[in-house]
Amino acid sequence: MSNNMLLMKMLILLINFLLVIQIYGQKTVTGIIKDGLSGEPISYALISTGPNKSYTNSDGRFSIPYEPVDSVISVAASFYLTTEVLIPSADIPLHIFLYPEEQNIEAITVSANRIESRLLNSTSGISLLTSSQIARNSPVALEPSLNQVPGVFMHSGSFNTNRITIRGIGSRSAYGTSKIRAYLDDIPLTSGDGQTTLEDLSPQSFSQVEVIRGPTSGIHGSGLGGAILLKSMPGSEALKISAQFVSASFGTHKEGITFSSNGKSSSHLLITDFLYSDGYRENNQYNRSNLFSYNQFKLGNKDRLTVLFNFIDLKAYIPSSIDLTTFLETPQKAAANWASVKGNEDVRKIRGAISFNHHATDKMEIVTTANIAHSENIELRPFNLLTEENLSFSGRVSFKIKGHRTEWNTGLESFRESYNWETYRNQSVHPAHLLSENQEIRFWTNLFSQLRWQIKPDLTIEPGFNLNYTHYNYSDLFVEDGDASGVKTFPLLLSPRLGVNYQYTSKSAIYSVASHGFSSPSLQETLQPDGQVNPEIEPETGWNMEIGWRGKMAQNKLFLDLAIYQMRIRNLLVARRTGEDAFVGVNAGKTIHNGIEYDLRYYAAPIRNVKWNFYSNGTIAKYYFEEFMDLENDFSGNQLTGVPSLVLNNGFEIRTSKGWSALLSHRYTSRLALNDA
Repeated sequence: MSNNMLLMKMLILLINFLLVIQIYGQKTVTGIIKDGLSGEPISYALISTGPNKSYTNSDGRFSIPYEPVDSVISVAASFYLTTEVLIPSADIPLHIFLYPEEQNIEAITVSANRIESRLLNSTSGISLLTSSQIARNSPVALEPSLNQVPGVFMHSGSFNTNRITIRGIGSRSAYGTSKIRAYLDDIPLTSGDGQTTLEDLSPQSFSQVEVIRGPTSGIHGSGLGGAILLKSMPGSEALKISAQFVSASFGTHKEGITFSSNGKSSSHLLITDFLYSDGYRENNQYNRSNLFSYNQFKLGNKDRLTVLFNFIDLKAYIPSSIDLTTFLETPQKAAANWASVKGNEDVRKIRGAISFNHHATDKMEIVTTANIAHSENIELRPFNLLTEENLSFSGRVSFKIKGHRTEWNTGLESFRESYNWETYRNQSVHPAHLLSENQEIRFWTNLFSQLRWQIKPDLTIEPGFNLNYTHYNYSDLFVEDGDASGVKTFPLLLSPRLGVNYQYTSKSAIYSVASHGFSSPSLQETLQPDGQVNPEIEPETGWNMEIGWRGKMAQNKLFLDLAIYQMRIRNLLVARRTGEDAFVGVNAGKTIHNGIEYDLRYYAAPIRNVKWNFYSNGTIAKYYFEEFMDLENDFSGNQLTGVPSLVLNNGFEIRTSKGWSALLSHRYTSRLALNDA
C-alpha cells in the first residue's frame, strides 16, 4: 500500500512538473482581426497554431498561446480567404486583415459611390476585381483583368499605348483613354484635360479595383463613361518581404520586391519593380522602373494619416500605325518613318499625396486629401520632337455624416494643372530649332453631395448631385506665326443622380439608377485649325437609365449580376484630323448606347480539398450614331466605331489546398467598325 502511495505521489509530481514546463515554455500572441475592405472587426474567427485554437470575440480581438517551435498562426472565418501570419519575435499585437472570397457578395464592401456599402446593396452597376483575380490574369499588366469586366473594352497596342472604353464611351479618343475618371485611394489619376493613364502603374500596387459602369458625374465630376477606383492595402503581418520574377514571350520579364509591415500604430507597403519587353513589333522595346510607397499612421483614437508616394521612369519605343497590307502580311513591322528615327517617349513621373481622416464625433468624419504630381516627357517623332512638362495640384475636403438610417457625404474638390509643351525640328532641343511653344492652365472644381437613405431595412435610395466649373487658359508663347492665346470658360454644369436598391431576400437585390454625365473637351479640342479658341465647342453630355439584378441561386453556388441600360449622348465630341499630329474637336451629333451586361459565376463544392469554379461574363450591345454630321458626310444610323457589339469571357479555374491553381480561359470579340462609313 505504501509503495502504491509513493508511486502515486511521484506520478502527480511528474505531471505537475511537466505542466509547469509547458506553461513556462508557452508564450501568448494577441491581436485583432478585421475585414480588409471595410475595416470592421470580424467576430468568431478561428485562430490556430500547433495544437492550440482560439476564437475572436465580438470586437475581433483574440489571445492564443503558442510553443517556441511555432512560427505562424492560421486565421479562418466563414466567407473569407484563410490566411497565415508570422508570429512576431517581439510582444507586438497583430493587426490581421481578411479578404472576402469572390463569391461572398454579402461581405464584399465597395466605396465607388463615395459612401461605403455592401456590393449587394449598391445602387450602381459596379464590378469588382480582387488582387487574386488580377494576379492570375496577368502579373504584368492590368489589361487582361479589365477586359473581363462586363461593359469594359481595353485596346492595347503595347505596354505604353492603351485605350479604355466603358459602354462605348471613349471610343473616339485618338491615342489614349479619356472620358473615364480614375483614382488611386481617392487621389485623382486623371489629368486636367480628362486623359487617364493606368498602364504605367504596377498591378502589385493595389489590392482591389472597383469599376463603375456608366456616368459618374453626379459623384466624381467629369466622367461620362464611368470611373475606375484603385485601392491599396498594406500587409497584415509584422514584417513580410516577397520577391517576384516573371518571364513571358517576346523578351518580356519583370522583377520586383515587396516590403510590408503592420504595427500597433502604423502600417507600410513598399514596392519596387522593373519591367522590360522587346515587344512583338519592330521598334517596340519597353523599359519601366516603378517605386510605390503606401503608409498609414494611426494618430490616437480619432485620427488617421495616409501618405502615398509613386515614382515611374520609363522609356518606350513607338512602332506606330501601319496600313492594311502590312498588317495582313507582316504585322510585326513598324511604320517605316517611325522606325527610321527610332521614335520613342522618355517619361518620368512623380506623385505624392496625403490624406487625413478625423473623426470629429461618433457620427461625423472629415477627410482631407492633397495631391501633387509632376511629369516630364521627351517624345521623338518623325516630323518633330515634342517636350512636355506637367505640374498639377489637387485637393478635396469631404464631410461624412451618419444618422439613424442615413449617411451623407458632401464636400468640395479642386484641381489645377499647368501643362507646357514645345516642338522642335531636327530632333534636337535647341532654341534655334523651336517650332512652337505653348502653355495651358487647366482648372476645375466640383461641389458634390451624396445621400444614402435606408428607408426600410430592405429599401435604400441614393440621391446626389455634382456641380462643376471648368476653365482653360491657353498661352501661345511662340508668336512668330501669330498669337493664338485664348481663354475658355464653360458654364456651370449640374449632374444629378438617383439610385434605388431593393434587397428582397438576404442574398438577392434589384437596383435602378438614373444618372447624368458629362466630359469636358480637352483644350486641344477647343482650338480651331488656325489655333484660335473655338467659342462654340460644348461639353459632351448624356443620361444613363439602368436596371439591374444581383444575387445568389442554387444553394448559394451560383452568382449572377445582370444589367440592362440605355445611354443617350448629345454634343458628341469628334476629333477631326487636320495633319499628321493635328486634330480639332467638333460637336458632331448624338449617339445611343443600348446594352445588356452579365456576370455569371458558379462555385462548386470542394472535391478532396480541390476548389473549382466556372465563370462567364459578357456584353451584348448596340451602339450607333443617332445623328452624326461630319462636314458634308451624314453617318447617322451607323455603328459606333472602335467598340464591338458582342464580347464573351468564359473560364474554368481549380485551386488546391496546397496553393496550386490552374486557369483555362476563352474570349470572343465580335467584329467592330473601324471608320464612320
